This record gives sequence, C-alpha cells and structure tokens, in this order.
Amino acid sequence: MCDLIIYSDNNQASLHYLVLPTIRDIPGQSLSSCFYPQIIQNINLGIVILNEHAHIIEISDTACAILGVEKQHVINRMIEDAFPGMKEDQGFISSAVLRGVTMSDKPYSWFNGNQRFELIVDSDVLRDTAGKIKGGYYIFKDVTNTRSLVDKIERSDRLAMIGQIAAGTAHEIRNPLTSINGFLQMMNKSLAEAGMDKEKSYTDIMLIEIKRINDLVSEFLLLSKQKEIQYKLVDVEQVCMEILPIVENEALLYGVEVVVEKENPLPLIMGDSELLKQVFLNIAKNGIEAIGGKGTLTVRFFHMGSHVEITIHDTGPGIPPYLADKIFEPFFTSKENGTGLGLPVCQKIIHDMGGSIRVSSKGYGTIFHILLPSC
Repeated sequence: MCDLIIYSDNNQASLHYLVLPTIRDIPGQSLSSCFYPQIIQNINLGIVILNEHAHIIEISDTACAILGVEKQHVINRMIEDAFPGMKEDQGFISSAVLRGVTMSDKPYSWFNGNQRFELIVDSDVLRDTAGKIKGGYYIFKDVTNTRSLVDKIERSDRLAMIGQIAAGTAHEIRNPLTSINGFLQMMNKSLAEAGMDKEKSYTDIMLIEIKRINDLVSEFLLLSKQKEIQYKLVDVEQVCMEILPIVENEALLYGVEVVVEKENPLPLIMGDSELLKQVFLNIAKNGIEAIGGKGTLTVRFFHMGSHVEITIHDTGPGIPPYLADKIFEPFFTSKENGTGLGLPVCQKIIHDMGGSIRVSSKGYGTIFHILLPSC
C-alpha cells in the first residue's frame, strides 16, 4: 500500500497539495495501483504520474481535457511524445522533476489550440522507503475563471477610482474652460473681421483643443457616476439601424464598406437605446479607423439562447495577443489622439445592462462580441 493524502479546497483559488511522503515496496503492486481509479477519473484536478523512466503511468481526466490528449494515447509514453508542444524549456511537465526540479504554486498559461488555460502547478518526486526516486507527479488546477473574475474586479476598482477623481475635479475644470472658450470665440470673430487670418488660425486650434478637453471631462463624468439606465424594451436591430447612416458616412470617408447581416426575428432586450447607440457608434468608428483604407465592417445580429449577440467585425490588421487583455483598461489607447476611455465606457454600459463584451482577433481583423440578455 502507499501513503496518499489529497487535500483540495474548492473555495480557494490557489493550488491544493498532494502529499506523498513515501512509497512502500510491496511485491506485485505498481505505483499506479496505489490510486483509486475513481479518484483519478472524477477529481477536478489535473494529475500526471511519471515512473522513474519519465513514462506516464497515470493521468486524470481533467488533465487530459486541459492538455488536449486522450488517456489511452499517452499512457506508458514519454512526456515529449505524449504532449504536443510540451518542451523542456517551455512546458510545465518534463522529466526534470525526476532530477529534483520541482514547483510549488507556480502560475502557468497553457494553450490548447485557441483556448488558453491559467493554471497553478505543483510537482515533486516520489521516493521509496530507502529514499530512492521511483517517479514524480504533477498536479495542477484550472483557475482561468477565477483569474478572469479577479481581472474584472481590479478593472472595476480602477474605474471607481477614476470616477472619484473625476467627480471631484470635473466641475473645477469645466468652469474656467467655459470662460476661456467664450473669450476665444469672441477673439476668433474679431480676428476674422480684422482679416488677421494667421492669428485666427491659432484661436481655431485652441478652440479645437478646448473641445477635446471638454469631451474628455464628459467621459470622466460618465465613469464617475452611475448613470440611471432608462430601462425599456429595446429592439437592438432598430437601434443599430438608427445610427447606421452616421456609421456609413464615416466609412465613406475611409473607403470602407459597411455590411449588416441579421437573423429574423430577434427578441427584444431590456436596456437603454441611447446608451446602446453610444456603444455601437464607438466600436464601429474604432473598426473603421483600424481598417484605415479599403475594407469591410460587418455587423451581425444573432439570437443565442437567452441572449442577443451583436458582433462588429473589421478587416483591419487585428490586435496583437499581448494587447488583447489591455484594450478595456482606462487610458490604454493605440491612437495618437485617443483618450483611452472609449472602450472602458462601452464596457461599463454593457455590464450595467447585465451583458458582456469581449474581443477576439486572429490576424485577419478584430471582432467585438456584445451579448445582452433577451426578454
């Protein structure tokens, strides 16, 4: 028999420990026979057991799902042959554990095709009573959903902090700006009447910059206060059609074609039509600017179970993977004159309506997915 203790707390985000102090040598018993098959099959942890020759002698169903393999195809195989893409310097499972290279609560990102898993990994050697290494094990837990929730909380906290700053300073900024703007308009008119075109051009620039500051303050204020959403039954398709002429005019300037694809009939949602227009317009304009020339912006409507999904797909260069997680962060922007508040505001509006917004990019453009609960 063998000493086996598995400790798991499902309420914690950190990895849970597998303690295997010693393996007693009993004739006729292999290392894998110490584990109850039902534990390996049902436990919500990735477990991989190696023998002293780095062959896989046991693997849990959860580990198979995360690593993208089938149990019968990896048992008794070497690590390098069993797990595609698992290299000594890149993978988290290797024969190095048999040389005493172990891990404890190590975070690791693993990609299974297009799916990314955030893992917490532990590993150690297995010794017999004489202290000789007889194998090793890896145990890992998928904390992808927990990590995503933590990121959302952190982002929400940042928006709340920005809102507190904005609420205390917005009016103090706007009051002097109003005076400056008024006097500049008077000066601009006087310079035009006096034929001082060069001087007038300076005031034109100042008026434009003041408008930018006012727009930025307005976005701050939207983040700073929980604007009451005017809930009513909304036809999402109709809302989009109402702003479509604005989008098409913007697209015309860049030589971009706008295509709308819809599925009839679509259920109604509970939301605020004016705020939804702001979201659609912002994302559509971002897509048009990202294309930068001839291309296509495609807007699609779907009914997905209990949700209405709207996708806005541009044929621009796409978003690099290392930037995909940052685009909803306040002040992050790739535009020369951007404020970095447009997408955080869009995200806040959609979340306040009980929906979600995410982005995907595979090198042939960018797709924004907006999900809203249907009635």
